[in-house]
Amino acid sequence: MGKKAVKPRLIAFEVTRRCQFSCRHCRANAVASVEEELTTNQCKKILKSVAKYKKCVLILTGGEPMEREDIYELIRYGREIGLRMVMATCGYLINEKTILKLKKAGIMALSFSIDGTGADTHDKFRGTEGAFDSAVNAAKIAREAHVRFQINTTLSKININEVIGIADLTRELGAYCFNPFILVPTGRGEEIKDAVLDPVEYEVLLNELLRIKLKQKIKVRVTCGPQFARVCKQAKAKGLMEEVTGCMGGRGFGFISCRGDVQTCGFLDVSAGNLIENNFNFGEIWEKSKFLNEIRNVSDYKGDCGNCEYVGICGGCRARAYATSGDYLGQDPVCNYKRRDKA
Repeated sequence: MGKKAVKPRLIAFEVTRRCQFSCRHCRANAVASVEEELTTNQCKKILKSVAKYKKCVLILTGGEPMEREDIYELIRYGREIGLRMVMATCGYLINEKTILKLKKAGIMALSFSIDGTGADTHDKFRGTEGAFDSAVNAAKIAREAHVRFQINTTLSKININEVIGIADLTRELGAYCFNPFILVPTGRGEEIKDAVLDPVEYEVLLNELLRIKLKQKIKVRVTCGPQFARVCKQAKAKGLMEEVTGCMGGRGFGFISCRGDVQTCGFLDVSAGNLIENNFNFGEIWEKSKFLNEIRNVSDYKGDCGNCEYVGICGGCRARAYATSGDYLGQDPVCNYKRRDKA
């Protein structure tokens, strides 16, 4: 059995797979319309099950959460039961009217995705003309309305050379945080698996993100890049950095799918249990799932991850290991680090 379950600080809830964009990397394979999704009542029961276990930050995600007509009702309900409600949105439905409705409902922060320094890279990546302008406009609207927001960026071979420019744009737009995601080839992302960074490119990127974190007056968090914790740990030994955590999946972070499945994250499509089937008992799944407890037990990790002295703070990306080898306990293929006494 793995480590004792730590109650999550963050839960992402995929409330829909509807979206008007056709992003090349979309893990959800989101489409313009879906035949079936969770009802308002089912969504509320899921929110209540999370709040009963831990009153944490609840990220409404998708697809595009704003496609749900009841999104404001869900935000209000979440706040009423003690959850801190935030939302990840593509931004195309954000305008002066909807931002005020979100504020009134109780949204605490938003995230927008920008994957290039301009429309050329971003729109191609998002599969939709005008997507860049839409995201930038949404960020400006949020800033004017005094709604905190961060910028998410999925980094791959396609846009790695634009990372400094994207970080600069993030700061200029007034975001409080720059949150790069390292590409995991799941969902539609399987079609661009050749764009996954190689280990040398990835190591260079991690050190570039460290420089951005040190230089720029903006928070820098990295998702699906747990090796950033190792790079920061090494920098801390030189007196440079604060504590940075690695992969939180199944520990401080959890994911609930549009089917009600509890997962470590949205990129590792393995169910730990279904909330609808177990009568909305989130705590039972979180603490007793065999799968989640395997993920928490880093001593069972394999390959270079299993041999690494940083496995306890990094953990490697379990989703990327699963996507490339079929083994979620396997090694993360993008990592360039080798244990010094075994090199």
